Amino acid sequence: MLETIEEALAYVTDSFKDIEKTEGDRVLADVFESFGQVSESNELIKALFKKSPEVVRVLNEFKLVIDQTMKLDGHLGESNIKEEIVKGKLSPAFSAWKLEIDRVLKPLLNN
Repeated sequence: MLETIEEALAYVTDSFKDIEKTEGDRVLADVFESFGQVSESNELIKALFKKSPEVVRVLNEFKLVIDQTMKLDGHLGESNIKEEIVKGKLSPAFSAWKLEIDRVLKPLLNN
């Protein structure tokens, strides 16, 4: 799921410059919906790994992604501001969080 969200954010980012990518707003709405699912999943995973402070810490850091998402509130109709937030803040925040969650969880899941 995280890979799909990352691909969706790349599509949205590209859609600001590529006029053939006309579904940017719809894809961004799907990303927002996915973030809700990630938040719910994070709570379940935290319960499973409650004795692993590093896992809990990284899962809690998803709030930083949500904080960047909230910066779009009231600006979805303003293309320049939306582009600045998605490209400069939201997408990088999500990618950084995804790398960290992969680093922490993959070794645990491979055992």
